[in-house]
Parts: sequence; C-alpha cells; structure tokens
Amino acid sequence: MNPKIQKHCDQVLNHLYISPLEKCNLRCKMCYTRKSNQILKENEILEFVEKYKKAHRLETITFCGGEVFLLPYFTGLVNKLSKQGIFVQIITNGTIDKLNELSQPNLINLIVSLDGLPQYHDKNRGLGNFTKSLAFLKKARDLGFHTEIFSIVTRQNYPQIDCFEEYMKKQLGYKINITYHPRKPITYLVSHPKDNLFGEEKGFDFLKTREMVQLLKSRKTFPPKNLGCYQIALMSNDKVYGCCEGTVPIGNINDKMETLIKCLEERLENCMGCSQPDFVCGMPQYQSRFDRDGTGF
Repeated sequence: MNPKIQKHCDQVLNHLYISPLEKCNLRCKMCYTRKSNQILKENEILEFVEKYKKAHRLETITFCGGEVFLLPYFTGLVNKLSKQGIFVQIITNGTIDKLNELSQPNLINLIVSLDGLPQYHDKNRGLGNFTKSLAFLKKARDLGFHTEIFSIVTRQNYPQIDCFEEYMKKQLGYKINITYHPRKPITYLVSHPKDNLFGEEKGFDFLKTREMVQLLKSRKTFPPKNLGCYQIALMSNDKVYGCCEGTVPIGNINDKMETLIKCLEERLENCMGCSQPDFVCGMPQYQSRFDRDGTGF
C-alpha cells in the first residue's frame, strides 16, 4: 500500500462508525434513507466494539441513524463506552432530549443537524424543529458537552451560509464549528442498494459545480476535500462497509475484525484513498475541476 495511505489508514482505524437503526422521529423532505425495521441490539454493538479493540486501537465511536436517541438502550450504551474511556460522537437531529441521562458529557460530542436559518430548516424537517434543536444545543453546552453542527447544503440555502453562521453565533453566544454536507448527489441515490430515495427536489436543489467548488474552497465539508474518509462502518443490517456512506459491503458483523480491516485496505490499493471504487460521493469530478481551473487546495 502507498505509505501515505497506510499511515492515514492506521489513524482512521482509531475511529469506528456505527449506525444502529434507520428509524427516525422526523420525516425530512430531503431524507434518502429507507426506514427499515432492522435495529442492532446493545449486546451486538458491545461485542463488536470488544472485537474491534482486540484488533486495533479504538479512540472514538461515531453513532448515527436514523435518530439514535429513539433507542431505549442508547444512553446506557454510551455511558458504558464512556467508562471505557472511548470518546463518543452522536449525530442527532436534536429534538429528543435525554441529555441528563448521559453521565460523562466531556467524553461526548453532539453533532446536531441544522440545515440553515429557522424557516428553511423547518421547511425540510418540520415546523418548530429548529427551536427544539437550538434549545438542545444550548442545554448541551451548559451541561459540558462538546457541540457542533452538521448542515446539508442545497442551492436554496447556499447563499445564506454567512447569515446562518452569524445567526448561530448570536443565538449561542459563541462561534460553533459547522460542517457542511452537499445534498447527496444523484449518483449516490441511484447506486445505493437500499437507500435510493430521492425525497423532494423542488426547493432543495442539488448544488451546481461552481457552487460546489466554492463551498469546498471556503468551508469545512463532508466528504472532506481530499477524501480519506474511509473507516470500518457497522450498519443496522449487520453489514460492514468501508465508509459511513458505503454501497458495497466489506463483510458483516460476525466476520473477524482482521478480515474486515484487510478487506478495507485491499480496497484502498486500487483507488485514490476511497473504499468505494465508484466514488458515489461524486467528489473526484470536483477535484478534476480544481485541477483544470488551477484552484486546487
């Protein structure tokens, strides 16, 4: 393996991704995930984590869904992982407040989904949900949690990014870290074997190339500008992928961890540091544009 990719891979493997369910309490208009009934059990997650720790150093676990706070066992699970010294990141819509049930806020980073200014956010996620998520962020900060925002970008809210950042700074009293995620490209929606939902397009249009290039140049984004976002990702269907948005599994929950890691590494041999040969994130086309325009990072 390329030494640069190998070094990065060793670091990335300190971070595990788990999506224990697809169900959610909201019905967002841009949602691309089918709400299946498949849910990982708490003991399945704990056993997978123990297996992982025996094969590789584990520092961080990111949980995403669906909405993970719907799981009855979730806060107890996070407390168990925190006692092991594992830093836990939770991607949430911030409308279900179980913050008082979490025992070690300093070992938890809450990544709250806010898609822009209140009117636009509620247009996607439902009336009144911006207010709930903002209150969740404020309370989390007061309780000592780490907090940040994950924001989906479309042609409609792209021009409002500066205003959104100023608004959040005014509301929270500090400048919060925001990661911007361009709305899933059609290539992803078509390629994914089970998450191929398009949602609504009117009023939530995909970014044009120039807008995408400018967003990547000026803001922190996901996928990251230079890729390298691969990791072991356990999903609610018991399958394991090479990234949190993978379409082709590298194995399943019962496979040996050494086998899963080897399979991930073999994927990286044949492409630009991505575990998905088809690059469903669409990032390479924008990297090509950077090169042609002389605007590379």
